[in-house]
Amino acid sequence: MTSPASKPWILGLTGGIGSGKSAAAQCFVDLGVHLVDADHAARWVVEPGRPALARIAEHFGPSVLQADGALNRSALRELIFKDPQQRVWLESLLHPLIREEIRQYLARAESAYAILVSPLLLETSQHQMVQRVLVIDVPESVQIERTVLRDKTNEEQV
Repeated sequence: MTSPASKPWILGLTGGIGSGKSAAAQCFVDLGVHLVDADHAARWVVEPGRPALARIAEHFGPSVLQADGALNRSALRELIFKDPQQRVWLESLLHPLIREEIRQYLARAESAYAILVSPLLLETSQHQMVQRVLVIDVPESVQIERTVLRDKTNEEQV
């Protein structure tokens, strides 16, 4: 365990979609390493009632909200892939919020070690929070196959 004044040694784990990041991270968790998942932080910052969701709805309009007030991810995805400037706007809003959530999650670590799992570890400067980076890499064909099975989708969507 770490004392409140000490910080854990942090490993950053990254890789492409379907590369096996979660399976690799679970090996560390099984050893008692504190897990922080950037995808969880990314989902949290856009939960109903969170300021980021309100800003997104204000910027893109009501089509990005579901009837229950949750983010309509597919509608938002369609908008940002059509217009790169909109993607940049969204990333400039979300990335700092996600980074702050990650910092808070890491601060709660009670073990001497922590692992930060993030598909965008290097692209979003999250690597500055870690001491080492582990990249999980598999052939693209494996990534596609795993993602199709996991997400029950097709190759074109992946």
